[in-house]
Amino acid sequence: MYRVLLVDDELPALRYWQNIFDKLVAGFRVVDTCTSGEQAIEVLKQHAVDLLITDISMHGMSGIELARYARAALPAIHILIVSGYSEFEYAQCAIQLGVDDYLLKPVSITKMIPILNAIREKLDAEQHEQAAILLPALACGQAVSDEDITRLFGNRYYRFAVLRWGNLNMTLPRTLSSTSLIYPPHEYFYVLRGRDDNERILISPEDNAERFLAALSIYTMQQGKLSTWTVIYANAPQPIRSLRSYIELAMNMLYRRTVIGMHQILQLTGENLTEEKMKLPAADLKQLNYFISVGKPQMLKEYFLSMAAEWDREHIPQRQIWHMIRQLIHQTAATNMSVFNRLDDVLQEFNDLISCASSYGELVCSVYSLLFDNNNIRDKKLSTRELYDYAVQYIAENYSHALSMQSVCEELGISHTYLSRLFRKYGNVTFNIHLTRCRMEAAKKLLKEKPELLLRDVAACVGYEDSSYFTKVFHQYTGQTPSQYTAQD
Repeated sequence: MYRVLLVDDELPALRYWQNIFDKLVAGFRVVDTCTSGEQAIEVLKQHAVDLLITDISMHGMSGIELARYARAALPAIHILIVSGYSEFEYAQCAIQLGVDDYLLKPVSITKMIPILNAIREKLDAEQHEQAAILLPALACGQAVSDEDITRLFGNRYYRFAVLRWGNLNMTLPRTLSSTSLIYPPHEYFYVLRGRDDNERILISPEDNAERFLAALSIYTMQQGKLSTWTVIYANAPQPIRSLRSYIELAMNMLYRRTVIGMHQILQLTGENLTEEKMKLPAADLKQLNYFISVGKPQMLKEYFLSMAAEWDREHIPQRQIWHMIRQLIHQTAATNMSVFNRLDDVLQEFNDLISCASSYGELVCSVYSLLFDNNNIRDKKLSTRELYDYAVQYIAENYSHALSMQSVCEELGISHTYLSRLFRKYGNVTFNIHLTRCRMEAAKKLLKEKPELLLRDVAACVGYEDSSYFTKVFHQYTGQTPSQYTAQD
């Protein structure tokens, strides 16, 4: 709600304006009404006003003098001059002050409403531009002046949430070091990018908890039918200054509480944040060694599946599963030379698997295949090279869409594990690196051949919804921003 100050020495005129804002125009709130410029100055000293509407001819200070003071005190303020005088000198002064409009009395409602709507659109755009600077700085713990915060956010309190679509990426840092505001603006939230494309930080001025949770649920579901998503939200509104501390606590809780194959909306708690690492029992490890040593693959697979069934029943968090399966991999490497010789690759592929598995059962089947099904393709008519070439061609034809490892696996009819192996064997890269390379090379070509395209259009053409994130990836890939790349010879 943008803050409005009304100034006129005629009470009927003030009531007229008050009714317009109360009944006919959305997005504004009248913070005060004044009958003189001197009174208005006192209000301006106490409130961060967004829109000043003032008559010109008043007892004492004129509206032009008041507008001049307001522009000096609040450079970003919007000003609307209303007067019964049509002399050129008044209009000329208003133009010099950069007012939004200059209107003559009597002003009709049909003429007034479009003007106010246009001012609101300007304010929306300005607020988003300022938020795009201030919110990322606040979220990452950078210095932000109290004056800037007060001008944009006032003394309002906000509700926060951190959303993770899908599983945790175990290679991500535990804290947020950089972010950007997602464009276009959401109607209900400020939306910041998290540590990757699957994470969001949501900020809402909503006072009502039920409305906030309803909007949060709708936003969460926009990614479709995911097997896993996790939301950590603050129960009570907080000052915007507390955003960084909230994010740190929420991401720590997200790390501790995400369960593969579950949908969770969790309230942020003050739970003990000491990390607990689960280990496989010594008896289970001994049994595992026995199955490997005597060559009992079916028993091994049943052993893996029984573990997964228990993890599903107990809703064991992903981070604990990550520790236990790494222990299992190291234990297998100690008794299986084939796994030992490729241990680094196995651990890397396991990180890819746990990031995209839809259940613990799927995960352990993929881990079993990773450890024991070396290059064993069942029911595949294509050779390994042909499968790889088909995957590369499919990516080249579809990189502009919401492409993922899952969608490529479904197209080829193979597992995540096997696709990862194909890219490492024939491309010497991961799937994600190859996809990024395709998109960045296409973006470079577009920027050179069609420099007139807007940045968000270039980003959309190569598969990125967020132009800020596209710019970040492009800079990492080329060492230049898109504009720098376009400008070079």
